[in-house]
Amino acid sequence: MRVLTRLLPAALLGSTLMLSACQSSEDKAEGHYQAALDLIAERDYDRAIVELRNVFQNDGFHREARYRFAELMLNHRGNRQEAYSQYLRLAEQYPDDLEARIALTELAFGSNLWDEVERHGSKAEELAPEDPRVEAIAVMRSYRAAILAQNGAGRSEAARRADALLSEQPDNFLLRNVMIDNALRESDLPRALAEIDKVIAQQPDDPRYYQERLRVLGGLGDMGAIEAQLRQMIERFPDDVNNKAMLVRFYLSQQDADGAEAFLRELASASAPEDSGPTVDLIRFLAEVRGAEAARAEIDKAIAERPDPVPFQVLGAGLDFAAGKRDGAIATLEEVLKGAEPSEQTRNIKVALARMLLTTGNEVGARTRVEEVLAEEATHPEALKMRAAWLIEADDTDTAIAALRTALDRTPEDAQAMSLMAEAYSRSGRAELSRDFLALAVEASGNAPAETIRYARVLIGGESYLSAEDILIKALRSTPDNPDLLVVLGELYLRMEDFPRAQQVADTLRRLDDPAALQAANGLDAERINRQSGTEEAMAFLEQLASSADATLASRIALIRARMATGDTAGALEQAQVLKQENPGNEALDFVLATAHAVNGDLAGAEAIYRDLVATNPARPGVWLEISRVQQRQGDRAGAMAAIDEGLGHTPGDGQLLWARASFLEQDGEIDGAIAIYEDLYERNSSSLVIANNLASLLATYRQDEASLERAWTIARRLRDAEVPAVQDTYGWIAHRRGESAEALPYLEAAARGLPGDALVQYHLAQAYLALGRQDEALDQFRKAVEIAGPGDSRAQIEEARRQMHALQASGSASEN
Repeated sequence: MRVLTRLLPAALLGSTLMLSACQSSEDKAEGHYQAALDLIAERDYDRAIVELRNVFQNDGFHREARYRFAELMLNHRGNRQEAYSQYLRLAEQYPDDLEARIALTELAFGSNLWDEVERHGSKAEELAPEDPRVEAIAVMRSYRAAILAQNGAGRSEAARRADALLSEQPDNFLLRNVMIDNALRESDLPRALAEIDKVIAQQPDDPRYYQERLRVLGGLGDMGAIEAQLRQMIERFPDDVNNKAMLVRFYLSQQDADGAEAFLRELASASAPEDSGPTVDLIRFLAEVRGAEAARAEIDKAIAERPDPVPFQVLGAGLDFAAGKRDGAIATLEEVLKGAEPSEQTRNIKVALARMLLTTGNEVGARTRVEEVLAEEATHPEALKMRAAWLIEADDTDTAIAALRTALDRTPEDAQAMSLMAEAYSRSGRAELSRDFLALAVEASGNAPAETIRYARVLIGGESYLSAEDILIKALRSTPDNPDLLVVLGELYLRMEDFPRAQQVADTLRRLDDPAALQAANGLDAERINRQSGTEEAMAFLEQLASSADATLASRIALIRARMATGDTAGALEQAQVLKQENPGNEALDFVLATAHAVNGDLAGAEAIYRDLVATNPARPGVWLEISRVQQRQGDRAGAMAAIDEGLGHTPGDGQLLWARASFLEQDGEIDGAIAIYEDLYERNSSSLVIANNLASLLATYRQDEASLERAWTIARRLRDAEVPAVQDTYGWIAHRRGESAEALPYLEAAARGLPGDALVQYHLAQAYLALGRQDEALDQFRKAVEIAGPGDSRAQIEEARRQMHALQASGSASEN
């Protein structure tokens, strides 16, 4: 019996192992799924998420588990991006899944991802057009389509239908958002406020609607309610630093620096002694508003009183660095790090040190510190952002995007990471994704000026004027006196030819009592009058400004430049001479006077002024460039080149002069030398579209190896949406050389129209026509290229154009015979 007793457990164990081995992946997945359901019922969501991840390891197509996981991510983690990716996986695995399509449409709507709204919304309508939620999607899409088409009647009708559906679906946030937007467009702010309050009642933890409510209060001009709303947001979302920053910006916009300081001191007083964050915010505010001395006093107090002085030593180093004591600041941080055990604090200090080193030009040291941080903590958001920025500069956009995704997993509302993601997508030629992340950055930043202006300029460039106006006005509700926002809004109204509102913006800028804002207001008014009433009226306005008792030097210079632009060169020269006599020591006026001489044909007089300037200080690359241009206009090409070389002798690394030298080398056929200069310039500033275009163009035009072509393509991907003919030619030619002639054709045709006198541009279009089998059009283009180039042009491309022209002519004659 004892033998049997010993053998029985072993036998049972063996049978258990056999059963486990016999379990299929599907059975294991189902077991984990049932465990997850039990944990969800117990509200143990973290462990439920672990079980659901185990489901996917065994069965990636488990539909119900994927739904539960998406719901947990959305409702309990608040991770909209992860929820979206899970629903997207469902839609990919089960294309006719209505619930996934509805969820994707709603999530995309909430993030302003309009292409995704259209893609999933149209599919939902195709699957179940009579489903009430799908009817709401259809109304929302109709409403937006009417807005894009500027169809006021269509918008009103869609809003009426949304209002009717709301009686049946009072919790449908798509419909509620339509009503909010429509009320705002109708300037019915009380109705908008009422609708927002209903959404907040339904979704009290969604910060976006608190932001929307804040903007409406701004439109109503209720400053007391705005302050109360911001304080409510801070209480509701205590970890959201943007709300605190908005309240500080609000106080400052109301010229209430004392209120801002009192609020920050309130936060600092309420914080635990070991929590340095609120006091750090107070010190940063004092440094910016009260000055370095006030900030230093608070730093000294914190170092003496707080248990951990390190955060305040770091702040002091930052103040020293900003004051020009760079070596001392760097030494302070290195001393703090010496012997310190690795921690989140030391990693943050290393990132701060890396930024200082980068500013001083020590990129190697900066990279070393960042890599040290990432070796300790691979998901450190600030270090990942710095690495991503370097990767973007190096055109390694896929790796940069992966790093930024990791950073956003840690800090989902990081506006800077979103802006970098937008830059990475733009650099890789994916403009739509870039715009999506710019929009997300605006939202995450609470409509901060920098993020808003960046996105607004992209929208303006794409002629999405109403969308640009919308985000600018939202940003101005938080910071109504921000001059940068006002200038962009004024420029937008000029483009829209909305002259009354452009004038309102100019008037607002004048009330700011700031010289730069006043100059911007004058510029907006001058351009508005020019467009409304013509050049003469605009000139009269500028003359009035220049002759007024409080005329500024800037307004008088603006009048001189306007005279030059309108052809009154003699009047411009006379005024420039008078202005220089009145301000003999102002060297900026020498440039104005030299330009006036040049436009009057007195090139020798202009050069003499420029020569006097470099005699006083030869390290003036801009002046050497002007001397070179004057020499070229006089027909002295050798002298022009010599001026560039002389300027480089005094400022060897100047980008403008190197650029000019590369142009001369290209004209002389020294292509390798020109490419070498552009490679150097690109390494220094790979974000410059012009440098990128010129380098890619030279690589694709004059080098035939595959490596150069791929390098050109990597550089030129970002040029896909450009409308400048030279840039369109570059992108189109590279696409053609990569075998994508059909995609290249519209770019090359547009470039040929825009640059009708450029032989190489015509040649590129001819080659695309030839590749697509359009021989007659190819022959016409080859002829055009040869005619423009003339008989003395022996460039390889022109010789090839001649050969192809003769071959096509011969083939045409043969076919006729």
